[in-house]
Amino acid sequence: MDTPEELINELSPVTSWLLSHGLRILLILVIATIGYRLFYTTARRVKVHVQRRDGTENSPLDKRAETLFNVITSAGLGIVITMASLMIMQELDIEIGPLLASVGILGLALGLGAQTLVGDVISGLFVLVENQYRVGDAIEVNGVVGTVEQMTLRVTSVRDVEGVLHFVPNGEIRTVSNRSRDWSRAIVDVGIAYEVEVSVAMETLEEITAQMLDDPQILPLIVEEAEVMGVEGLEDWQVRLRVMVKTLPAQQFAVERYLRRQIRRVFIEKGLALAAPRQEIVVMHQERSEGRTGGSAE
Repeated sequence: MDTPEELINELSPVTSWLLSHGLRILLILVIATIGYRLFYTTARRVKVHVQRRDGTENSPLDKRAETLFNVITSAGLGIVITMASLMIMQELDIEIGPLLASVGILGLALGLGAQTLVGDVISGLFVLVENQYRVGDAIEVNGVVGTVEQMTLRVTSVRDVEGVLHFVPNGEIRTVSNRSRDWSRAIVDVGIAYEVEVSVAMETLEEITAQMLDDPQILPLIVEEAEVMGVEGLEDWQVRLRVMVKTLPAQQFAVERYLRRQIRRVFIEKGLALAAPRQEIVVMHQERSEGRTGGSAE
């Protein structure tokens, strides 16, 4: 009775190759796919467990877990693809030794010219270790202001308020401003006309900030009570007052919109004039003299 190997050898070369190397390549692809799915599922379960244990939505720990999950899964995908590619090359009778040697030489040559890429990866590692920002944070980096949507070891993706997605290489980041770390501050400047009594306007602002604590939608966003700072500037056409409120991270914009809406409504109800740009023109009238200088001849 013929063995399986003898049966395979009796077939055509193409069929024989498919039944031997082809099946192994297919098995490698299946194992690589299953392995990555298991790795992805495990990492996702760990992330969900950490987020549920924290119990607070969009908390710093929640954002950090999301950031690490994205970085780890992208790195894991690269490792799986590399290992599967090397094993498939072996099945295709491609010598890996010379290939790895040539890759090493090529890598050395590329390393000399790819210092920027290495710098990006190293900077990305330091961003993760130092926890400078996370996915979902509002940051300002390289003149771009927006929300971090995705982060890898090489690049950070930031989407601005207009919906434009910016890709910032980590190695080019020199200064990054995190606008949503720990807490934020809502700052609203109110311009009143010079005819309005400043003390009355400040009392009205204090009433508005006190009423803010009774709003069930705004109260959860506030960390500390609002402060009416007083006169911040005397401009050409306005007296500028300022209100500041300490809020939860990235919630200052909602609080600022609420304050502006309430200030406009209450000031109008009380007859307090908000400042508007204006220009005064003074017309000076000079009467003509009836006679001419020197008199007239008779």
